[in-house]
Amino acid sequence: TGQLLYHYTTVEGAAAILRSNAIRLSEFSMMNDSSEYKYARSKFVEAYQTREVWVEEVPRYMANIQLNTHEPATTMMIGCLTEDHDDIGLWDRYADGGQGCVLGIDANWLFENAGVAVRRICYDEEYIKQFVNSGLAMLQEQFEDDPDNRDELENLATMFVLDLYAFKDPRFRSEKEVRVSRLTVADTTAKFGLIDVGGHKSDGSAVQPLTIQQREGRYGPTRFVKLPLSDANLKSAIRSVGFGPKFQNENEQNLKDAAGSESNIDFWGSGAPLR
Repeated sequence: TGQLLYHYTTVEGAAAILRSNAIRLSEFSMMNDSSEYKYARSKFVEAYQTREVWVEEVPRYMANIQLNTHEPATTMMIGCLTEDHDDIGLWDRYADGGQGCVLGIDANWLFENAGVAVRRICYDEEYIKQFVNSGLAMLQEQFEDDPDNRDELENLATMFVLDLYAFKDPRFRSEKEVRVSRLTVADTTAKFGLIDVGGHKSDGSAVQPLTIQQREGRYGPTRFVKLPLSDANLKSAIRSVGFGPKFQNENEQNLKDAAGSESNIDFWGSGAPLR
C-alpha cells in the first residue's frame, strides 16, 4: 500500500463501487466542467503563438495536426480523484451535500496495475506556457535527431497534446484533483461508436480492453467504462471508506455488507463542520 487518492460520491455510488470493485470512467465531454479542455486548448494556442523556442515547420505541423484531429478520433475517459480526504467543499459538491462517502484508493495500485494514466491536475497558467515551449522543443529535437522518422514524431506530438487534459482553470484549484484517464478510439462499427484498445501495467504486461457502455447522464447519453479495482487474486485497491459529516448511520451496515466480510477496509467518519 501507499498514498491514497480519494473519490467523493453518494452512498449509492459508494455501495456500487464496493460491490463491483470497479470505478466508472466517463467520457470527458459529458462531465460537469467539460469546458476545462477549451480553457487548456486556448492557453495552448496562446502559448504556441507566442512561443519562445524556434521550431521548424514539420514539428509545428505535427503538433497542429494532433491538436486539431485527436478530438473527433479519440475520446478521453476520466475519473476524478483528489488528494484531500476530508474537504468541506468536496463533501458538499460531490457527496450528496455531505450525506455521502469518500473512498480511499491505493495510488500505487492504480499506477502499477490499472493500465491508465494518473495525472495530478495543474492549475498554474504560467506552467502551461512552460509546458508548451518544452513540448515544442522536444519535437524539434526529435526532428533534428531523426528527420525521416515521422512515426515517432507523430507519437510524441500525440502524447504532447493529450497532456493538455492535465490542465484546468485556476478557479478549480481547491479541488486538488488527480485524474485517472484512459483513451478510447472512435469506431463507427462499434455499438456506441468507440472501442477501448486496452492498456499496460507498469511492468509492460497487457491490460485487457474494457467494454464501452452508455448511461443517461446529467448532460445526456454518456459513454463510460468500468475500471476494475482488484487484481487476479481479488485483492482490492480500495483501502478506506469515509462517512460524510451528514451521513445517515442507518446506511453504514449496507456499505460494510457491500465491501464484503473479507475486506480490510478502514471505515471512518468525518468531523468536518458542515451544517
